Amino acid sequence: MVNRLRNSFNSFCFGLPFLLMFLIFPVSFAVAESDITLSLDAQEHYSDNFYRGETNEIEVYTTIIKPGITARAWTDRSSLLFAYSPTFNYYNDDSDTVDASEDDFVGHELTLMAETTLFERLKLSLTDVFQETREPGTYDELTQSARDREKYRINQVSPFLTYDFAEKLTAILGYRYEVYNYADSENSYEHRGYFTLRYHLDDRNSLEVEEQYWTREYPTNPDYDSSQVKLIFRRELSDFLKCEIGGGYHDREFESGAVGVRDFDGFVYRVALTGESDISRLFLGYRKNLNDVSKGTTYFEAHRVTLNAEHSCLEKLRCSLGGYYQKNDYEATTREDEIWNGSVGIKYWILDWLSAGISYEYTDRDSNIVGESYKENRVYGNIKFEYSTAARK
Repeated sequence: MVNRLRNSFNSFCFGLPFLLMFLIFPVSFAVAESDITLSLDAQEHYSDNFYRGETNEIEVYTTIIKPGITARAWTDRSSLLFAYSPTFNYYNDDSDTVDASEDDFVGHELTLMAETTLFERLKLSLTDVFQETREPGTYDELTQSARDREKYRINQVSPFLTYDFAEKLTAILGYRYEVYNYADSENSYEHRGYFTLRYHLDDRNSLEVEEQYWTREYPTNPDYDSSQVKLIFRRELSDFLKCEIGGGYHDREFESGAVGVRDFDGFVYRVALTGESDISRLFLGYRKNLNDVSKGTTYFEAHRVTLNAEHSCLEKLRCSLGGYYQKNDYEATTREDEIWNGSVGIKYWILDWLSAGISYEYTDRDSNIVGESYKENRVYGNIKFEYSTAARK
């Protein structure tokens, strides 16, 4: 009975954005500007250690076919976006111990976004994101180095209200319901509330207080309650560069009597330098926090430094460079991990609607627990077709 009610609630939350879009976004999009973009992305991946084993390294070739459609419509007061991409994944290996083709699957990526200005100072936005994948780090970048390739689904429904009290003061109130559904392992559910108060000191500086409260529930693993308060200062250093410095306090309490977990309370941080122009993008950041989702009780405190840079040259060529360093300190055990990652790539537009790219990525995880270390080299290649009706007008 409980599972039936839970499944009904999940279905209701998935369909809720469709219902609300018709009820509270009354703008007639018949007179709106619109765009439909069709795409087809063909990718080939190679990994020399696909299952990320410490000793038994298995080479796997992956072919991905990803068609997609994105539809947008907008007026002066409202906007609506729908995007969907089925992802066909095919694996091939030369190993005698495993058959990677058994992991072949069709993934899905679906995004719905709607936004409208209800009154002069009040804005309502609604987002629904659904994804089915095997990539461990799709949900949380702190878990990118996990070796598990189990298929899972994520569905997030998020309504937000933004109110401008005055020219310099903005309040944001939001809620997110999330379902994290594994094919075989234990599922989890999250309810999260957001409240943000942002004060614009002047045209280039702002100060923000951000509060979050959330609960994560498992059928058998320990549930927990979390609360986090952060103070964030943002400054525009130039027309290209922006910086952000934030810090706060995170408190996490697990259900009474839970085994294998430990309550946490401590300071968390985020420092970032971002840049964006017509031809270049930059992100350099440091963050310290806990991972939110665990298979079992593997919660850890992570220190992560990330660098991503892109630059376009010769009009049709884009070069990228990225990577991160992350140190994981597990809460209830003596385990510690250090992860180094680096990547480089190029993308070339053969025509306005046709591009090709190739990239290389290296990951090295060093753990003090036997069997948890690995090294992996990955090579990616793709060719992508995109057709936009707005671009053709």
